[in-house]
Amino acid sequence: MSLLRRPVSELPGDPARLQLTYTHGQPAIPYDYEDTLEHWGVSVRYIHDEDMECAGGCTEACEGSKDDGSEVGRLSLWRLRDHTGADRWMVADSESGDLEGIVSTVLDHDEYSAAFEEAIECPVGDLLILDRVFLTKAWRGFGLGPVFAAEAVRRLSGGCCAVAAEPGLGEWPDNRDDITDAYRATATKKIAALWESIGFHPFRNGVQLLDTSLQEPDDLLRQRRNDLMELSAAYQEHAAGGPQADASVTILPTPAVHTAPKPAPASVKQAAAVPVVPRDHHEHLTADTSLDGLKKDCDSSGWSPSDRAAALRVAAQATHATDLRDLATQVKDIHFGLRQAWEAALTFPGRFIDLRPFRADHALLGPLAEIPVYGSNLTGRYQGRSHSLGGDCQHSRRLDRHTERMTLAQLLAHEGFWEWNGPACSFCQGWSGQRLTRAQHAHYLSVLSETG
Repeated sequence: MSLLRRPVSELPGDPARLQLTYTHGQPAIPYDYEDTLEHWGVSVRYIHDEDMECAGGCTEACEGSKDDGSEVGRLSLWRLRDHTGADRWMVADSESGDLEGIVSTVLDHDEYSAAFEEAIECPVGDLLILDRVFLTKAWRGFGLGPVFAAEAVRRLSGGCCAVAAEPGLGEWPDNRDDITDAYRATATKKIAALWESIGFHPFRNGVQLLDTSLQEPDDLLRQRRNDLMELSAAYQEHAAGGPQADASVTILPTPAVHTAPKPAPASVKQAAAVPVVPRDHHEHLTADTSLDGLKKDCDSSGWSPSDRAAALRVAAQATHATDLRDLATQVKDIHFGLRQAWEAALTFPGRFIDLRPFRADHALLGPLAEIPVYGSNLTGRYQGRSHSLGGDCQHSRRLDRHTERMTLAQLLAHEGFWEWNGPACSFCQGWSGQRLTRAQHAHYLSVLSETG
C-alpha cells in the first residue's frame, strides 16, 4: 500500500523547528472520575527563531511565532488508571463513545480481558489511549503525525502496560457526501498503517495495541526520528536552491517488525568477553548426571512427597526434542526451591559451557547445533538484557511461556546477541541450554581436546 507523499517544496517550514508542548490540568481535589481518567493535550507548534530571516522577508505572522510559536497541530491522549476504586468502563463511557469503544474491547468486567492478557507480555498497569492526532492541511502528507504520536507515547506511557488506538477519520472532508463505506475503509486502512509504523498491532474490533514492554516501539521511534531529520535536511537543501528542489520524500516506508539490536560500527565494535569455563563444569552438562543430582536433592530435602514425586515424574519425560516450556506448566505449583532444582536439573547456564571454538568455527558444532537454548530476551525484542533460567544469576527468570527458545546454532548465528552492548547478561551469559545427550557431550569434549 502506498503512503501519502508530498514534495518537499510544499513544506511550509523546516520541520526541525516544530516543538511539542504538553498540558494537563488537575483540580486540587479530584472529583467525579478525575483520578481514574486523565486527559493530556499535546500542542504541535512552529517556532520562529529570533535570528531567523525568512526568504521572502518576515511578516506579522512570523513575529507572532517568535515567542510561543504558532500551533500547527495537536494530539489528545487519555490515561486510564487502574486500582482507583472506580469502574473504568463506566468512566470511559461517561467521557465519550470513542473511548468507551476502545475500553470495552480491552476490559472484561473492569479487568483486562483474557485476549488482552494474551496479546500483552506484562498486562499489569495503566492503559494509555491515543485518541486524536491532528495537523493543519499545510503540514499533512509528510509523515509527521506518527512521529509526534510516537514521541507523545514515549513520554506519557510510563507505568502503562499498553497503548490503545482505534484508527479512524479525525475530521470530515469538505463534502460529507464523499464519506462512503469504501472511502471510510480506505482511510482507516491508511491510518492503521501509520500507527503500525510506530509499533501498534491489530487487536480486536478495529482496536490496535502497542506493547510498552517491547523493544520494538523504541527501535521504530528512532527510525521515525531519522525520517524527520532527513525531511528537515531535504527542506533546507530545497530552501537553499539545492538539487532536491523538486524531490518528494516518502516518510514511514518501513513496516513494523520486531528487530534485534543493530551491530555497532566497526570502529567501536568490541567483542563480548567470553569466560574461561572450569573443566569440572563440563562433567555436569549431561542429562544423566543432572537427573541423578535432582534425585539426591529430593532425598535429602524437606519438600513434600507429592511435590518431589511430581518433579521427578515430569523431569523423566524430558527428551532432547522436548520443549521444556510445556513441561514447566506441570510443575508450576510445586515448592519454589524444588522448582529451581527442577530447572537446574534440565538446563545448564550458558557460562558452564565453553563456546570459544564453536564461535570461531560454526562447522564444529556437529550434534551440538540442535541443542535447545532458553533465555528471557534472546532476540533483543524486549527492553533490557537477556538472562538465564533458575538461580544462577540474581536476575535469572523462571521457565514459563514468556521464555524465548531457539537452537544453539541459531544463537551463535545471531550476532546481535554477542555484541558488547547487546542483550546478554555478562554474568550468566544470558541463556540456558537443555542438558546434553551422551553423544553431544562426547562430541563437545572431543572438540575441546582437539582445539586445546
